[in-house]
Amino acid sequence: MRLRVFLVVLIAILAVIPVVAQNSGSGQESSAAIDAVHMPEPKLSPFEKELLDTQKALLDAMKRGDKAYVSNAVANDFVAITVNGDPGGKGELLDLANPSKDQKEKPQPIFYDFKVVQLSDNAGVVTYNVVFPSHIERYQHLSDTWVKEGNQWKLKFQQTTLNLWSAHDL
Repeated sequence: MRLRVFLVVLIAILAVIPVVAQNSGSGQESSAAIDAVHMPEPKLSPFEKELLDTQKALLDAMKRGDKAYVSNAVANDFVAITVNGDPGGKGELLDLANPSKDQKEKPQPIFYDFKVVQLSDNAGVVTYNVVFPSHIERYQHLSDTWVKEGNQWKLKFQQTTLNLWSAHDL
């Protein structure tokens, strides 16, 4: 009788040990997964930092309406493909560089998710997303190609893509 009780207890313990080990291990894994989600973004290389600073300075100049800065930052042979597929040039981009007279009343665009793809030591692409709160085509993805001419970065090409799911998002 004692042998049967001993065997039942032994089998129960052997059955419970893997379950306990699995549960305690998965708790650690989920904790590590949560920590990984909240890890800081990787450090930017000097190239990435320089190109992102250049991109953000151009966006700021566009918002301020600083046409002289925009004209200097954009190459003369600049080409843009707009959200509807139409080509444009430097003149059209300069026309967009206007300070809003009712900036405090009008919702401002939101730029986010900047990424840099280095093509060479003197060329790179900056991709980013923008939300235009009061625009029907509010969610857009932009890709800007920059080329270094001498010591200055020049915007050479811009492609704008509409997020189709947002076309009807009113």
